[in-house]
This record gives sequence, C-alpha cells and structure tokens, in this order.
Amino acid sequence: MNLDPSHLKILPATPESIRLASDALRDGKLIGLPTETVYGLAARGDRPDSVAKIFAAKQRPATNPLILHVGDPDAVHPLVSMDSDITRRRFAAASSLWPGPLTLVLPRSESVLDCVTAGGNTVAVRVPAHPVALQLLREVSLPIAAPSANVSNYISPTRPEHVIDGLVDSVEWVLDGGNCDVGLESTVLSIADPKSPPTILREGVLSAAKLEAVFGEPVLSSATTNMELLKSQSNAPAASPGLHRKHYSPRTPLRLVAATENVAPSNDGGNNKSRILRIRLRGPAVSLPGYADVWSLSPAGDPFEIANRLYDALRRADSGEFESIEIDQINVQEWSEAGNPNLLAAISDRLRRASNQDDSAT
Repeated sequence: MNLDPSHLKILPATPESIRLASDALRDGKLIGLPTETVYGLAARGDRPDSVAKIFAAKQRPATNPLILHVGDPDAVHPLVSMDSDITRRRFAAASSLWPGPLTLVLPRSESVLDCVTAGGNTVAVRVPAHPVALQLLREVSLPIAAPSANVSNYISPTRPEHVIDGLVDSVEWVLDGGNCDVGLESTVLSIADPKSPPTILREGVLSAAKLEAVFGEPVLSSATTNMELLKSQSNAPAASPGLHRKHYSPRTPLRLVAATENVAPSNDGGNNKSRILRIRLRGPAVSLPGYADVWSLSPAGDPFEIANRLYDALRRADSGEFESIEIDQINVQEWSEAGNPNLLAAISDRLRRASNQDDSAT
C-alpha cells in the first residue's frame, strides 16, 4: 500500500475544489467525499448510469443497497413516502440528530431508483455532519449516493489517501476533508414500519439510549435484542448496507483472539518465524511472545478512540509486512464500564465481519 497525501486527484477543500467536484457529479462522474464517518464514493443518485458506476468501481453486489446523502432534512421529503402520523413524528424526532452519523430507512417514493434500493420498498437517507460534505451537497442540490469509497468487502477509508489507494482509476477527484472524526459507518435506523419500534439495522456510534430519549419510545438494537429474530420477519431485499457476512476485511488473514491470549500460536514446536501482528484494543502496546509487533488502539480503553483508529490500523497492518493479524475480540459484558453498548456492538460487528466470523447478533 503506497499512500500519497499529495496525489494530484486529492483536492484541498476550497470553494473552487467543491465547485469542481460538484460539476463532476452533475456530469455523472465519481468523486471521493469526506464525511464524519468514512469517506464515500459519491455519484448522483438520480441517474442509473451514475449509480452503475459505483457498483462497477466497488465490484459491489446489486443486492447491497445504497444510502442517499442530502444537504438538509427538507431535501429528504421528495425521496420518501410518509403516509403515517407515527412515521412523520418519528422522522421529525430523528432528523433533529442531523447533520450527524445517522442513516434513516423510510418507505421510498416513486422517484427513487430501484438500483439504489436493491429493488426494495425502502430507501436509506442521511445528512452527514462533515462541513465539506454539507457544502458539496448543498452546492450540487441532488441526492448523492455514497457508499464507502473502497472495493467491496475491503476496509472502509478514513483518509483521502485510502480512497486513492483503492479507487484511483475510478474517481475524478477526492476532496480532502482530513481524517474522519468517527471512523465507523453511520448508525442505520429503520422507521419504515409504523407498527414496529424504531430498529437499528447497523450499529454505529449512536446509542439506543440517546435515540430512545429523542423518540420517547423503545428502540430495538443488536446490543439488547436477538436481531436474527428481526431478520426472519421479512424476506424483502436488505434495507441496509453493511450486513454481508464478510465485510471490512483486510487481505492479510485476520483472526479474533481473546484479550487474555498473550502468546502467538505456533505450529513448529515453538520455533514460529511467521510475522504475526497483535492489535490490542486497550491497554499498553507491550511486546508479547511470538508476535512480530504489538499495537494498541487505545491505551485508555476509550471506545470512541478505538472506533476512530480501527480502519486506519487495519489498512496499515495490511501493508504486506505481516503474514497474519490477530486482534482482540470484544466481550461487551467485560466493557460495561465503558458505556454505550451500541458503539461496542458496532466495533464487535466490524471485527467479526473483518475476520469473516459472523453470529446472530449482527
């Protein structure tokens, strides 16, 4: 991996650059868009040919829906159909958290393309909090589809160089918004069914407690509910991206291990010469027997710091220096003092999918 922060396609986020990116989007081209969560691969979401370029560049399966990004909550209304007082009330409550790392799933309007929703009857929409994203979205005044700017199943990008590393031949420009503040994809919350509670389909940084305070009613989430039960209620196409079993994965083999495992595995009687990287989620990065190196994402054990650093660390670990990666798995019960079980569930979910270890909690 050769990261080049001075690449000619990476533009400083000046008004002129934003106009260039806006013109590129209107012309049907792809750009790298910074958000507070991860960088997105952006194209206008109202043209099938532009949307098709996203799927082709990412090698993304057509069954995986896209999120439409807009610059203001009012711009969501033409994209959705809200024929229930409950849905309208929930939308008004949830949209008070915009701009922010929240994606809402609602019944789609007839104007939304089938290729955006994977043929489903709902659409995912978001108003991101990043100032560069908001300036661009308000400049272009179009619904912009923007999944993470990486080849499907690979690690999401949190720096502009990450976009160039994987999609340099596909993007016209990448707007440089710096390192992403959150570092994990947005919380996806469905309020599409007025007869069901608001339901978190993909965990993120937002806690169910915060959402419940906003809605004034319970919110279902994988942190407290068996989501396999929720999935079985419908055979409809996926309402949210990020639910495939293998996702967020480095090319280097990755294995989840118990945080208490302090010796690298050996298959040669203890004379293991393979270069194994150990990534600790919390605590000091002290040497451990058999490991080529040990990194710590957060010596203090701050889940927000872990989330912010996770994808960048996995990309650095995937540079070719190591033969395999071992990373601590999360036992949410052991992290109770850290609070925000939804963020812990989000980190755990990303780690399971990165290692291709899924379970019923996702």
